[in-house]
Amino acid sequence: MMHLHRRLRERALLVAAAIASALAVFAGLSGAGAQTLPPIHVGTTGKETDAQAFYAADLGFFQRAGLDVDVQVLANGAAIASAIAGGSLQVGNTNVLTLAKAAEQGLPFSIIALSAVYSERNPATVFAVAPNGGISSAKDLAGKVLAGVSLGGLDQLSMEAWIDENGGDASAEKYIELTSSQVVPALERGTIGAGNISEPELSAQHGRYRVLGYSYGAVAKRFAQTGWFASRRWIAQNPAVVRKYQTAMAEAADWASKPANHARASAILAKYAQTATADARIQYARSLDPALVQPVIDQGVKYHLLERHLDASELLYSPK
Repeated sequence: MMHLHRRLRERALLVAAAIASALAVFAGLSGAGAQTLPPIHVGTTGKETDAQAFYAADLGFFQRAGLDVDVQVLANGAAIASAIAGGSLQVGNTNVLTLAKAAEQGLPFSIIALSAVYSERNPATVFAVAPNGGISSAKDLAGKVLAGVSLGGLDQLSMEAWIDENGGDASAEKYIELTSSQVVPALERGTIGAGNISEPELSAQHGRYRVLGYSYGAVAKRFAQTGWFASRRWIAQNPAVVRKYQTAMAEAADWASKPANHARASAILAKYAQTATADARIQYARSLDPALVQPVIDQGVKYHLLERHLDASELLYSPK
């Protein structure tokens, strides 16, 4: 009987060892699988127009979609486009007029998801001047230097359209490129007459500027401001990843649209933008709707920021 108990104990130990070994192998395989998932490097400019990616990263939407995403903050859309062309980024966010210009120049980019949507009911970008700078109308801007984040892009287009719409002459101004955080200090120094400011700088710089108008409203009542884009080569090689990214962006758009999430969204935006405060207010597109892009292209042609008319669908990714 004693020998039987000993054999039973020995068998139990062997079974336990076999199970432990199998579990170790399984864990190793699982770890290897996780490690082989290639990370996606995503470029943003740290503004609310990019905040879908911040929400998706913080709230687990990327992970739920099966993506390993590294969100980076770069200086501007040009730096993002250059990094995507060079391969150090796979996806980035910039304004749709800049992407239309890229298409016009034959650069191989496509928009895989639309991002921030402007609505006149809830404008999230203001055309700002110094509180005591003596500028109170479009005509007062004649001969002034105006600043936006994208020279030749959506900011310049919106300012030109607003000035003309409000009785000024858009051709009488000079346009330069500054980040949103640089606009208010430049207003205070008097080196610019006006500039576009968006979140989180609207909240961070509150009290240091005066709202002259809402320049984006002169482009259209509702349109796509920005889009997530990638190189066509990367898209063709990673269609499943693109679909997962679209899923995560749609989930982030839905989450951001709910008033109950406003405080959390503002905190996440402030975290990624590295500001003390922010007031998240932008709504985001849930689909690749060319009707949201076409007004920007049409106005870009009108103001000679684009050389020819483009169909918005030419800019958008369409799976084959």
